[in-house]
Amino acid sequence: MFAKKGQGLLAAGVAAASFSLLLASCAATPVAEAPTADAGAADCTPLKGKTISLIVPFSTGGGYDTFARLIAPALGEALEAQVIVENQPGAGGLVAINGIVQSEPDGTKIAIMNGAGAVASILGGAEGANFGLDDLSYIGRIGAENTVLVSASDSEYETWEDVLKSDGFRFGSTGPGASDYVMPTILMEAFDLKNAEIITGFPGQAETALALLQGNIDGVTGPSDTRRPGVVSGENTPLLSITMDPPEEFASDAAYIGDMKLTKKQETLVASHIKVNELGRPLVAPPGMEPSTLECLREAYDTAAHDKGVLEQAAAQNRPIAYVSGADVESKIIKDINNLPEEYLTVLKAAFK
Repeated sequence: MFAKKGQGLLAAGVAAASFSLLLASCAATPVAEAPTADAGAADCTPLKGKTISLIVPFSTGGGYDTFARLIAPALGEALEAQVIVENQPGAGGLVAINGIVQSEPDGTKIAIMNGAGAVASILGGAEGANFGLDDLSYIGRIGAENTVLVSASDSEYETWEDVLKSDGFRFGSTGPGASDYVMPTILMEAFDLKNAEIITGFPGQAETALALLQGNIDGVTGPSDTRRPGVVSGENTPLLSITMDPPEEFASDAAYIGDMKLTKKQETLVASHIKVNELGRPLVAPPGMEPSTLECLREAYDTAAHDKGVLEQAAAQNRPIAYVSGADVESKIIKDINNLPEEYLTVLKAAFK
């Protein structure tokens, strides 16, 4: 499955070449890139002086909550409004986004969304996903979703090869609507993990992290910035990075997708999910917004995401801003997701039956 030590660069090159066509449209927009929409279309008058709720679909203390609280003050300043962060956990993030879709499209209620989890729930027909990708207005992406699988440091699973040889590996998840449910689903199907299962029902990332340390589950997937503290503290061991490049966040020899020789099926499933991961953690608003109001939110977010103080705080908290404009999220990332191969969609639909 893996290249030998002396063949790492060759294997990575072969894997990268085979993924090139599938991933050509997945390059993330750099933080410094300017917005692509017509700045003259914005009208922030309706939002000036208002209180705007920024909904976080998970409990406090996690990556989504951190990003929201990082951006809220600068976003409020750009809008000349007050942005209040509200936590509304439930159903892997679906409860909050269902609420956003049903809200008045006046710009006073927005959310940070679990992109991969929401997409998988929609495409897989999950119960509780009462909206589609076109039922959202996209303000812009704030965080990337470079997924990593970790185990407890005292676990019997010390490498990805240990997982491949396992019988009954237990993934932990907050629920079917979450990215930590979708990624294990793809790994289980792509790599035919024997008798593997996903243990659900954890209220949030803190609870899955505790269950991992207590030995109640064997592994948890999640964004690398969320899993990094556990790795740095020595509580967790990174096993697999779902990326084409080595996981720079970790001083370890964790396996990564770009260094593997994959079958055609594995390529299709993993490359498709990397495309889904490109949506990352976007800021979204209700459908049917006035174009001028949406453009106002997009411009304000662009200003906040490039604010020097915000960038410094994000770097200090190991939560780098992975900016993509709302226009590019809508016209590029969502477009790619709407054209994923049927083989990938079939796996998602089977997972949510």
